[in-house]
Amino acid sequence: MYFCRSIKGVSVSVKSILWNFQLSLVIAVQPVNSGKILIFIPLLFKTMASVINFPVSPSFVINSQYKTSFRARAQSVGGGDSTVLSSGSIAVNGDPVSREKEKNGALIDVGNGTLKPRVEKKKLVKNVISEELEVLWDDGYGTDSVKDYLDAAKEIIKPDGGPPRWFCPVDCGRPLKGSPTLLFLPGIDGLGLGLILHHKPLGKAFEVRCLHIPVYDRTPFEGLVKFVEETVRREHASSPEKPIYLVGDSFGGCLALAVAARNPTIDLILILSNPATSFGRSQLQPLFPILKAMPDELHCAVPYLLSYVMGDPIKMAMVNIENRLPPRIKLEQLSNNLPALLPRLSVMSDIIPKDTLLWKLKLLKSASAYANSRLHAVKAEVLVLASGKDNMLPSEDEAKRLNNSLQNCIVRNFKDNGHTLLLEEGISLLTIIKGTCKYRRSRKLDSVADFLPPSRQEFKYAFDQVVG
Repeated sequence: MYFCRSIKGVSVSVKSILWNFQLSLVIAVQPVNSGKILIFIPLLFKTMASVINFPVSPSFVINSQYKTSFRARAQSVGGGDSTVLSSGSIAVNGDPVSREKEKNGALIDVGNGTLKPRVEKKKLVKNVISEELEVLWDDGYGTDSVKDYLDAAKEIIKPDGGPPRWFCPVDCGRPLKGSPTLLFLPGIDGLGLGLILHHKPLGKAFEVRCLHIPVYDRTPFEGLVKFVEETVRREHASSPEKPIYLVGDSFGGCLALAVAARNPTIDLILILSNPATSFGRSQLQPLFPILKAMPDELHCAVPYLLSYVMGDPIKMAMVNIENRLPPRIKLEQLSNNLPALLPRLSVMSDIIPKDTLLWKLKLLKSASAYANSRLHAVKAEVLVLASGKDNMLPSEDEAKRLNNSLQNCIVRNFKDNGHTLLLEEGISLLTIIKGTCKYRRSRKLDSVADFLPPSRQEFKYAFDQVVG
C-alpha cells in the first residue's frame, strides 16, 4: 500500500504503470571519457551487508549477582502489544511517570487529578504516515559487526538454570502495521544472536523473535521441536491469515524442517541457511572422535579452530568496510578490524564448553536424522541459502538434494561465503527475501500491498555494482 494510498480515482492499469515506473531509477552519470552516459539501473535486490547497532537485551532472567543495564522488549505470549522496559521506566528523577509526561507536555492537568492526553492532529497524521517506509530508508548498514556478536555473547551465556526461551531484540524496533512474525532458530551456538547484523532491517518488516538455548540446557531435539511448534500454533491461531517465517541457521534449519513437517496446514515460509541436514556427510566427521578424546586443557584451542572452519574471518571483518573505498584505506581498516576480532574468539570456549560441544554433536546427529526422515511431509515454501566455501557441511550439494526432495523449494548460492553466512560481509537477509519474492503479509502475495521500497544501502549496492 506504500505507493497507492494517495491515489484516488485512478484505474488499476494506471497504478500498475506507476508501480513499474517506481521499480526503475534513472541515474545521470557525469562524463566518462567522451560524452554523457545515461544509465537505467533496475533496482536489483542483490545481497549486501546489512548491519545494525545491537545492545543485546534478551527478555529472560540473568544471575541475581549480575546487575544488567540491558533494555528488553517484553511481549505477551499471545502476541499482544510489546513494551520496552528498563530500570528507569517506573519513575524519572523521583517523579512518577505520569508527572514526568505532564512536565514534558504529553499530558494536561484538567483538574481533580485527571490527566488528559494532548493530541495534535498534525502529529497524529505524521505518525500514521511514518508506518510506511520511505524510499531509500536507512536500514542501518555498517553500524555493527561480528565483534559486537562476540561481545553480546559474553553477556547472555551466564547460566541462569532456565529452559529455552524467546527474546525480542530491542534494535528491531517497531515493525510496520500488519507485519508477519519471524522466528529465528539458531545454529550450534544456540545463543539466538545469529541475526545480529540484520535486526534493524528485519525489524521494520517482521515481528522478530529469536530462540535462545542456554549453554547448559540439555533439552532433546524432540523437546525443542515441540517448544517451537507450540509457538507456531499459537501465532497461527492469533493471526490465521498471516504467514509465519522460520529462519533456520545450520542446526536451526533441521528444527524448521521438523516443525514444518508436523504442521503442513499452517502457512509457513522457511529460510534455511546452510541447513545441517547434511551433517552425516560433514567434512569434519573424522575429527569428532578426536574432539571427544581431547584433554580439557586443550579445549581452549577448539574455538579458534572452529572459527576458521565455520566462517571466513576476512569476510566477517569486512562487514562494516565500504566497497567504494580505495584499496589502501580498505586494507588499513581490515588490518584494524582483524586484530580486534581474533582475541574475542576466546569467548567461543565459554559458548561451547567441551561437555556442551559433545552434546551439540549428538543433537546435530539426531536433528539431521529426524528432519531427513520427514522431508516428504513438508508443504511449506522453502528458500535454501547455500555457501560455496562451507568447510563444515557440503552445503551446495545439500541444497541441490533439498531442491529435488522438497515440494516447493528454491535455492540461492553464495559461492564465496562460508558456513556462518548470515554473519559475513555482502549478505542482507531482507534483501534476499524481497529479491526472491518471499515477502508477503497474507496468504497470497500482493505485489502492491506487500511492496517494500528499496533502502539506501540497496540502492548504493546496485549503483556500485553497475557504475563501479
